Amino acid sequence: MTEKKKVSSLKRFFESRLFNQLLPIAFLILLCIVFGILTDGRFTSLNSLKIILDQSLIVGTVAIGGAFIFATSNTALSMGATSLLSATVACIVYNATGSPVLMIVTAFGMGILLMVFSAVLSTLLNVRVLFVTVIMMALFAAVQQSLLGGGTVAVPFALVNDLTNSGVHYILFGAVFVVSIILFNFTEIGRSLKMIGTNRVCADMTGISYKKFLTIAFILGGIACGAGAIIAVIRAGSISTTSLASLNMDVMLALVLGGMSIFGGSKSFVYAGVVGSLTVVALNQGLLMIGVDASYIQAIRGIIFLILVVTSQKRPKGLPAPEG
Repeated sequence: MTEKKKVSSLKRFFESRLFNQLLPIAFLILLCIVFGILTDGRFTSLNSLKIILDQSLIVGTVAIGGAFIFATSNTALSMGATSLLSATVACIVYNATGSPVLMIVTAFGMGILLMVFSAVLSTLLNVRVLFVTVIMMALFAAVQQSLLGGGTVAVPFALVNDLTNSGVHYILFGAVFVVSIILFNFTEIGRSLKMIGTNRVCADMTGISYKKFLTIAFILGGIACGAGAIIAVIRAGSISTTSLASLNMDVMLALVLGGMSIFGGSKSFVYAGVVGSLTVVALNQGLLMIGVDASYIQAIRGIIFLILVVTSQKRPKGLPAPEG
């Protein structure tokens, strides 16, 4: 094989879907090795790894739903605020009724309702999803503030203990993950969302309705937000205005670290949110364990996110995409 052919083969590999999927996993493994060395093995202890896994459940669950929206070449910034408001209302409903079933149903219902509201505003007003969700993020935070009045809403410890011992948080995460993998890879929904992200004009010409499938993506995102809300209640037992404060950023960072292109399309894969959430939590935990001040960690995460977004600005080659 000539040198030119070798270079060409390497270039094709680096631009391939397989490389995009393997790189985030390799980065996560490398991160664990580096922090394991720097902490004399404390980072890679079973207890530390379990903490990372448990802490990544909320971000991972919500990010899985975010992958459906990302696949359409859209960015939803309100998923953290949606999860927080859903958790708040779910706790209020439980305290009013004493029913765990109603609490869970309310969390899912609120998640779907709030996300669909954003989708409808975007499609009806023909406004970019990014702009709508920025407004919704502020609106949902204001609604939650008015509900709590600066206080906290909590559920009984006995309920949290029962749900934890039953493994409900793991069950919710596993169910969201498995169903999402099936929908994203083996159904018309996943194919259509990726087609829209690859080229919306082409998708329109083949009869794929942008409004319909964007709404479906937001419904699935809402289900993930509802599941994330319940997991948040199980983990904390209470919700305040400062709960899940960094979830919006964590979800975005998780998807990008997990290998999702900001342009979505054919190279999208739903488990990017899972790999990315583990990476985000591992990064936070590792930096804390080596003594980095918590105030600097946010700055480091922001810089990493900015670098990843800038380096992925090149849109994949394809037919011309609309400017609007």
